[in-house]
Amino acid sequence: MKKSIWVTAALLTTVLMQGWAQTAHRQLSINTKDLGIEISPTLSGIFFEDINQSLDGGICAQMIQNNSFQAYNVPDGPANEFSQSDTIFFGWTVVSKDGAVGQAHAVSDHPLVKSLPRRYNYDPNDKYDDEQRYVQYCVRFDIQQAGGGYGIAANGYGIVPTSRDRNAIYSNNTQRPSLAVEAGVKYDLGLYLQGQQYKGKIRIWLEDLNGNINSNIIKISKLKNDWKKYRGSLKALRTIDSRLVITGDKEGTFFLDFVTLLPEASHLWKGGKYGPFRKDLMEALANLHPKFMRFPGGCASEGPNYFGQVFWKNSIGNPEERLGFRNHWGYWTSQYVGFYEYFLMAESLGASPLPVLNNGVTCQFVGHSYIAPLETETDRQRFHDIFVNDALDLIEFCNGPVTSTWGKLRAQMGHPAPFNLKYLGIGNENQGKEFWERFDIIYKAVKEKYPNIIIVSTAGARDAGREFDNNYAEIDAKYPDTYVDEHYYKGDDWFFSQGNRYAPGAKRGKEGNTYDRSKPTRVFVGEFANNNTNNAYQSTLAEAAYWLSLERNSDMVVMAAYAPLFCKKGYNKWNSNLIWFDNRGLWRTTNYYYQKLFSLGGNRALKYEDVKQGNEVDGKVYTSPTIDTQSGTIFLKFVNAEAMDKKISVSLDNADVYAAYMYYITSHDTKVKNQGDQNYYSSHPDVDNTFNYNEAITPQKQSLGTVKGSFEFVMPENAVGVLRLQKK
Repeated sequence: MKKSIWVTAALLTTVLMQGWAQTAHRQLSINTKDLGIEISPTLSGIFFEDINQSLDGGICAQMIQNNSFQAYNVPDGPANEFSQSDTIFFGWTVVSKDGAVGQAHAVSDHPLVKSLPRRYNYDPNDKYDDEQRYVQYCVRFDIQQAGGGYGIAANGYGIVPTSRDRNAIYSNNTQRPSLAVEAGVKYDLGLYLQGQQYKGKIRIWLEDLNGNINSNIIKISKLKNDWKKYRGSLKALRTIDSRLVITGDKEGTFFLDFVTLLPEASHLWKGGKYGPFRKDLMEALANLHPKFMRFPGGCASEGPNYFGQVFWKNSIGNPEERLGFRNHWGYWTSQYVGFYEYFLMAESLGASPLPVLNNGVTCQFVGHSYIAPLETETDRQRFHDIFVNDALDLIEFCNGPVTSTWGKLRAQMGHPAPFNLKYLGIGNENQGKEFWERFDIIYKAVKEKYPNIIIVSTAGARDAGREFDNNYAEIDAKYPDTYVDEHYYKGDDWFFSQGNRYAPGAKRGKEGNTYDRSKPTRVFVGEFANNNTNNAYQSTLAEAAYWLSLERNSDMVVMAAYAPLFCKKGYNKWNSNLIWFDNRGLWRTTNYYYQKLFSLGGNRALKYEDVKQGNEVDGKVYTSPTIDTQSGTIFLKFVNAEAMDKKISVSLDNADVYAAYMYYITSHDTKVKNQGDQNYYSSHPDVDNTFNYNEAITPQKQSLGTVKGSFEFVMPENAVGVLRLQKK
């Protein structure tokens, strides 16, 4: 009994103390006249990596997976990952309607493009068959009995109950209709057909899982005996997952290649002006107001092996001429969206492009399985012709006049004006002698020809340790004018505790050096996330608190981006992602919303004192005040990482009058996840009528009226927000 009474008394004391804390005032003083550092105008950006099925079947609105039938006989992948037989088509299903009999084979003796551009002189004497890169497959149909039609159906970018329920570890070989068509929407079809004295018609339509027709039927007759592109439009009758069916109706032989299906312009980002991008996903990015866009990786830029390296010249020109490949994350990348489209994407968002190029050393996490040789003069010349020229020619492609070789190609693709490239990443999370030797060659070549290009180097894959220190030693000695790309994926405690990581005088690693403002070296936090909580709200509080420290030290940290950016539900290779999506909609995480709230602010920091309760600093409140020196608007970004409301008394050192507004997110439950179950989505076989794209936590707006001099506001519990004081 005594023990029970003691517990009750203790609880009562706690309640009383919390009640006092909730009503007790906290003070914050802001000096608006003594300005601090200039806030980096490029601090807030995005990092797009082709991971988690985020490109094909993601931001790329083209709906047909394996649309050129190249996901067959793919080198350097698991044996069961893609099509291993010439009668099996990844992402497609052979169809026989009403007794039709025939055969469908992948063949390479009828290439669609007679001569693919060969922009690289790959080594013909190494252990790889370089000709494999240029093999073109199409499908040959031989019909013996037409029945109700013999042909093939495209299932789209698939659906799976869980991230492991697939034919292979990574692949997306769906055999279930998953084209997310909408009733009344038109879908623009393109395909190439070739007959072999074929006298029948080709019929094309959409149908659902049960074989019910879900569109008009396109009929193509009198096939040519050479390749010809056909176009048409299919209007969906019902909003239901469907597949695209292509059949022949007579005995004989015909060939099929490069099938595309895109929603009408109204369902594309900016009407398709900037490429084939999915509207809703791009709108979400635009609302982050990114100042830069890094792409296409990450580890995806390095590649896992010889064939998985990204070579940007294979991704430009006519889409039919581009070379797809098995990317680092184990799935097929068609390059229907290539580097040209990435630059358009960045331009449409008002973001500076930051491409990352491989330098001949593949990803260290799969053992640097390929390192471009430099032993002989022939090796060194090939390294120059491939990797050095990739960097130099990319800059010319972006910035060169239309009279230059690569500037002319940019103009021919539809963009005569330059892309104004300012930044170039060389390598990713690399380390060691082999990497730095090759980095040095490219660095010197770029700086000699384009001295104003800012090159992004790397601190490695971690926030500290031997790799971090060794890389910085190389940078300090040889490349002090680079932006150093730092990456870290950590937990709540790390983010809350690292507020002074980049403060003047703070130690950098174990070598006793600091982040020295007197040197030209600057930090680019290219990848960071709290990756232990699967985007639970608690991770948002920790990351947001840390982000404020980046802003307060953005004279050193000039760029930062969360990673990964996108994840398609059911195909996650990473469990914390800024935006989750499926074929029909998306979920913005609370991590996304703090990034959105913090993406706008002033251009100068303001001097201030930490929030105090009496004489004690409140260690659970984090703030960063800035001012727009042109408009006079003050932005007070804050995090209250405690489950109690706090009344804040703000003192300004001026007599100006402001209209005050608070924009914030808050939740008593810090375990909430806006994306819900990561493998539950619109096309899940078990989906029910309760399915929705609702987000549990979204930004709120509160008007605080007119304020002057000193005023009070309540900082909500577990809140991330911005107090905006607009000068009247």
